[in-house]
Amino acid sequence: MNAILPVTAPVAPVAPASAILAAAHHLLGHLERGERVDAPILRAAMEAAFDASDTSGAWGWKAAYDACEAATVLFLRKYGKPLFRKAASPAARLAALSKITGLLPTHTRRSEESQAMQQMA
Repeated sequence: MNAILPVTAPVAPVAPASAILAAAHHLLGHLERGERVDAPILRAAMEAAFDASDTSGAWGWKAAYDACEAATVLFLRKYGKPLFRKAASPAARLAALSKITGLLPTHTRRSEESQAMQQMA
């Protein structure tokens, strides 16, 4: 029996947490500029961070949404205090948060497992 050798050497997997954080840092730039993060931008950030596409199984859309949430946290750590100082009322603070989260995609892509269990992921 002949063994089939891979054409390329296997790529060492990237630790998911560090890759998600790397994608979040990429997305942070978009939030800082007030730019909407759409699916192609999110996919590009994840592919760069994981050095692979979602079709390879290296990452899933739940991890991509986690990167968006991490980018929001990074944004608020960097700009939250001055932003909230300018927003005097709770309603103004909520409006500022809504503007930031409005730049991010909604969790519309679901895994087969999530769909089967009727869970958002």
